Amino acid sequence: MAGTRFSARPRYVCSLPRGGYEPWGVFRKPLPAKMTVRECLKTYGTGALRRRADGNPFSDVIPSERTSKREKDIAPHPSLKPQSLLRQLVRAVLPLGTGVIADPFMGSGSTVAAAEAIGYRCIGVERDGDYYKMARAAVPRLIALP
Repeated sequence: MAGTRFSARPRYVCSLPRGGYEPWGVFRKPLPAKMTVRECLKTYGTGALRRRADGNPFSDVIPSERTSKREKDIAPHPSLKPQSLLRQLVRAVLPLGTGVIADPFMGSGSTVAAAEAIGYRCIGVERDGDYYKMARAAVPRLIALP
């Protein structure tokens, strides 16, 4: 910028670029031989992703905002994800709206809260006692968020 004097003060520099995306994976077993997605849905209730609430297909890129200060105050976990993102993800993975979400690394309980907020059952497991206590306190408050 012309005429602007820069200094070595921290507000003008950073050590790394801030990530603009976080990769996620949705895994499923392969469909049984010669079984269509429709047959798998009818037989097992799974095998596809549920469309978004607006009727469009679930996308491989999901816009998301940063986790709000309000959510961070409720659950101060280092990798807390926003409820708006998690609610989209948990809705998508149960295509017929039935089943149980399993979160084997529960952390703050944000995935459990997202599932319960949209009416899904969820089981969370956390081996770290401090995070487990955080989740016990945070889940009801995260569920209550709009």
